[in-house]
Amino acid sequence: MICVKSFSQDLVADNMLLFQRNYGGWPKHYKEEKVDYKKEYTALEKATIQDESNRNDATIDNDATSKEIRYLIKIYHQTKNKKYLSAAENGIKYLLKMQYKNGGFPQFYPDLSSYRHEITYNDWAMVNALNVLNDVALKRNGFDAVDSSFIKPSKNAVAKGVDCILKTQVKVNGKLTVWCQQHDEKTLKPAAARKFELISLSGAESVGIVKFLMNYSQQSPEVIKAIEAAIEWFKKSKIVGYKYEEVVDSSLPKGRDRVILPETGNVLWARFYDIQTNEPFFCGRDGIKRKNLSEIEHERRVGYAWYGSWAKDLLLRDYPKWKEGKSKVKSQKQENEVRIVVDINGKGNFKTIQDAINSLSDSSTTIRTIFIKNGIYKEKIFLEKNNVILEGEDEDKTVLSQAIARDEWRCSNADDWGVATLNLKGSDITLKNLTIENSYGFNHEKEITIGCESDTVKHEKKIRKDGHQMALRSFNTTRLKVVHCKLRAFGGDTVSPWNVEAGMFYFKDCVMEGGVDFYCPRGWAFAENCTFIAHTGPASIWHDGSKNEDSKTVFKNCTFKGFEGFKLGRYHRDAQFYLIECSFAKEMADTNIYRVKTNNIIQWGDRIYYYNCHRDGGDYKWFENNLDKATGSPVAANIDAAWVFGDRWILK
Repeated sequence: MICVKSFSQDLVADNMLLFQRNYGGWPKHYKEEKVDYKKEYTALEKATIQDESNRNDATIDNDATSKEIRYLIKIYHQTKNKKYLSAAENGIKYLLKMQYKNGGFPQFYPDLSSYRHEITYNDWAMVNALNVLNDVALKRNGFDAVDSSFIKPSKNAVAKGVDCILKTQVKVNGKLTVWCQQHDEKTLKPAAARKFELISLSGAESVGIVKFLMNYSQQSPEVIKAIEAAIEWFKKSKIVGYKYEEVVDSSLPKGRDRVILPETGNVLWARFYDIQTNEPFFCGRDGIKRKNLSEIEHERRVGYAWYGSWAKDLLLRDYPKWKEGKSKVKSQKQENEVRIVVDINGKGNFKTIQDAINSLSDSSTTIRTIFIKNGIYKEKIFLEKNNVILEGEDEDKTVLSQAIARDEWRCSNADDWGVATLNLKGSDITLKNLTIENSYGFNHEKEITIGCESDTVKHEKKIRKDGHQMALRSFNTTRLKVVHCKLRAFGGDTVSPWNVEAGMFYFKDCVMEGGVDFYCPRGWAFAENCTFIAHTGPASIWHDGSKNEDSKTVFKNCTFKGFEGFKLGRYHRDAQFYLIECSFAKEMADTNIYRVKTNNIIQWGDRIYYYNCHRDGGDYKWFENNLDKATGSPVAANIDAAWVFGDRWILK
């Protein structure tokens, strides 16, 4: 006897399978009406719906797709019918596929016509999608049933989404506020949608965004800042003493109207606020902005939610609960956190940085912070441990300093371990608020000749003041983050993060200076808001990406300065340069990043790309915009750390 295992069925879930499009998402309408999943469709209707499975009308608008995924997961747990789980997983694939590289979500996909291509917060579309993916990543709310292969891409997608949210928060006169209903997917600026949905600050959708950020597990300083700024805006923008309701009016179509009336103690927020004045406004299908609801046509007055108590619970319940939870987490973190203080004057746990490093265990799954008080630490630092933060008290006053000429070092040492002021072999390292200098070239007036064991002919070596002098040198290090630091030398190779196979290096708000190739990453590197100062040498920047065609070094909003006639850069191995919205001093030579004559085989050709770069005193033709020539023709607004490092490193 053969036993056939049967599964329970569910009408709503079966109809969801019927309406699911081939690429995983769901439409919100059928025959211009909201899809009715409770209806028992005839055989003919089912056949017609199935014939439309290739339509490109899938969307995340009006809860579409996220609603179906959640319901199917719920019913799967009740029925154990795997076709429901499979359909939900295809819906998750759809969400992952539709997300832009910058983390935003369009309203529809693959139909990106009209305003459907814009990043859409309207009706909580993007937030709904991120909440689904967040549940997948955290295996909660029933999503533990989803295949584990979805966890990592969902986690990465949520992180990119949060980054997009932070970047789209509207800033007015230098102060963060809230969000527009939709934003341009390239520039991330506020955008208009339908005629009556103008560029604005949203009093409705912004609530959902803030609640999502409050529930996001990675409460970084940037996330906290965004939440606090939005809360301040909601407090400032509330309308006290009025209610918004429908009233009977037999003189109007359908015998009703929507009005705002006095009501003591009641609190409302408008749907749209003018970005500059922060005053509520209203708009009919003529697209004209008006100050009073009564000024727009009746059809729009009653057909759209112009006011709501959207932020009431946020301010009274959610925000205080979040603040309380954050305080508890902070207190617990302080109890568990490894934090060591180094003070050269003896008022910390250690007087030297190296002693503090040596006190740490070789490995750890949690970050260990070494806080360095102001002073000049004349140490050569060796850091071979993972998950370590070296944080100075003041960028200018916390100084790590050594005088080491690489040529001299190599006369008596077989390799570079120890050639720099800061020598790294660990990974997941962060450097903050430090000056790291190799002072050799600053201290020597001229070249010297020394005895040199490694020179088998003359047994001597000339050491130049502008020779290689490394402030930072890494070996197998990856995921190195350097923020608010000054890295100084007079000679070359000042900043040498070298790991061509797997190195990922991020620099932000740093000053780097030196001689030839003084910034020379190998692998993947991203520098933003940094200043590069050339003292001497035939080139400032250099890159080695010879082990992977995707390897690249990116400079965004960076400034390049130097001596009269300094050259921007060069390479002699496969390299890939992107310079986005950079500024060049007038002293820069009229010379593009150039290939040095070499015996190395260059596999992928010259790959040097510019966008919106300018030189004080006039632009040179060679740095005209040419991003369209790069692989994939990337859009400048999408070029960020996530674009460089991908899923391998989500910066926090």
